[in-house]
Amino acid sequence: MDPKIGKNVIVVDDDRSIRVVISTALTRAGYNVKSSGTAAGMWRLVESDFADILITDVGLPDGDALDILPKFQTMKPNLKIIVMSARSTLLTAVRAEKKGAFEYLPKPFDLEELLNLVSNTFKTHKINNTDNIEGTTPKSIYDSGPVIGKSIVMQEIYKTISRVVNTNHMILVSGESGTGKNLICKSIHDLSLYNEKPFINLGIEFFDDLSNDKFLDKLKNYLPFKIDNLNNLYGCSFYINNISEFSLLQQKNVLTFIENILPKFFQDEDNIKIPRLFFSSKPNIHDLVNKGLFREDLFYRINAVPIKLPSLKDRFEDISDLANLFLNNHFKQKGSKRSISYEGINILKNYSWPGNIRELKNVIERICLISSVESIESTIIEEVLSEDRVLDDNNKQENLEFFFNNYLKRFFKDLDESSTLNNLHQQFISKIEKPLIETTLMLFRGNQIKASKCLGFNRNTLRSKINFYGIEVIKKRKV
Repeated sequence: MDPKIGKNVIVVDDDRSIRVVISTALTRAGYNVKSSGTAAGMWRLVESDFADILITDVGLPDGDALDILPKFQTMKPNLKIIVMSARSTLLTAVRAEKKGAFEYLPKPFDLEELLNLVSNTFKTHKINNTDNIEGTTPKSIYDSGPVIGKSIVMQEIYKTISRVVNTNHMILVSGESGTGKNLICKSIHDLSLYNEKPFINLGIEFFDDLSNDKFLDKLKNYLPFKIDNLNNLYGCSFYINNISEFSLLQQKNVLTFIENILPKFFQDEDNIKIPRLFFSSKPNIHDLVNKGLFREDLFYRINAVPIKLPSLKDRFEDISDLANLFLNNHFKQKGSKRSISYEGINILKNYSWPGNIRELKNVIERICLISSVESIESTIIEEVLSEDRVLDDNNKQENLEFFFNNYLKRFFKDLDESSTLNNLHQQFISKIEKPLIETTLMLFRGNQIKASKCLGFNRNTLRSKINFYGIEVIKKRKV
């Protein structure tokens, strides 16, 4: 069959096994596939006008694929490019988008996910923004942080950021305290074309009393430099923190700020770009809208691009990378090198982290100060975490679902799909059901009629469960 009649795909990866697996899967799915393990081979295949889609890894033996993509965009503007990379950082995602990639896919990924992506790519027509394709990456960013994490949820956030970084959409970042909302907003600004412009934090008091005639005077108090005219603010960003805690009057002033004040002072005919707006909130802002505590019109106005940050317990696989980042920061600041063993990292992963990343940072700093040797002992980590756990227990009620989720994460963290697992449902049900029945029987002093009624099933069912779990029924008389 003539290749140009079918759907044609180029696969490029320096790992032969990955090339073979992807190529075989695509061929079985009905695609015509050619592959290469080098940048030079990729160039020849693209130049031959064979493919509709190019799937390529970033790091190749003879060059960085992202450096070649802009040339492909010029040479073959209709070529759709999917970039896959094990370097799953925010910068990789943003670079891929800026260099003209149609889609970014972090490794490891499910093969079915790639097949769906290829299928959807053939159906989708995307207009690429070729402006500044040849431009270099902004200088104030970092390949491994400070926004780091290889978890699936963080990869999705990286994708969102890469698509909006050079737009002027309003961003609403929500999450628990300590999840890094400010950091995400600042990183989007730093990755933009206007990263040399200021990132200005407008505190809650800025919106206490806001009007057109007071705007400039109030704004000057928040600027890191003096301004002669509004041209000095071209490309800057305004960050409004914890908007979910604003009073209804302050919310009204925010809406006035967005709809009336900014358009008046930054008019299109003056060729002045309206500053970009970033907002952060607690994760329950939608509940506040339903309760009438937050203006619905303001919510839909600022929720143009929502980014929901996970709590640290929901991205526990990132704890190792985050801990190493904070250890390196300590070394740079104090000159004393510290490391944490595999056992120590597992202790960190098993902790609930109610204070999220901020708490992890503080814990790492404390154990670095306490430890007098390079390799931090696990007992020191447990001691510091036990202090935090006592404080946490005093400030919140126990939550069964929360602790059971953590238990499941610990159970599954060292398992994969090749592991032999049988009858898991019954195993976990028994861990909950047996102590529940025992405690209920104790409450009713061994009275099975009352206990079965409380538990919600008949007496015969209770008896069978008592026999199944080998529960000892102790009858006590009420004194």
